[in-house]
Amino acid sequence: MKKNLIWIFMVIAAVTLLLEYSPIKSAEAAVTLEVFNPRGEIKTLSPLAPSPRVTDLAAKKIGIYWNEKAGGNNFWDVIEELLTQAFPTAKIVRYRGPFDLGVTKAATIAKECDTFIYGVGD
Repeated sequence: MKKNLIWIFMVIAAVTLLLEYSPIKSAEAAVTLEVFNPRGEIKTLSPLAPSPRVTDLAAKKIGIYWNEKAGGNNFWDVIEELLTQAFPTAKIVRYRGPFDLGVTKAATIAKECDTFIYGVGD
């Protein structure tokens, strides 16, 4: 029985020493991981100030942009009629084109109109 206890204590001591000075343990302590965001870095643009609002539509040139979706012409006809009734001195100019105005068309409308309404269907 004494021999068995001695062997058990020796095994416990050996296991303790092995765990204490284990190369696996020291390798784990030396590992450092650097984790990167897979989405990348998002650079934000500085916000733009809103355009000054038109205080009165009387005698103004109002542009209406429509992307030519079916039925939209009926809606914009009514909007034009309501604007003409409310502001008889205002001039309404209609524009048509794709969903994305593009920089060139937007610049043209900005030069030609005091304000405009952009509308798309779907």
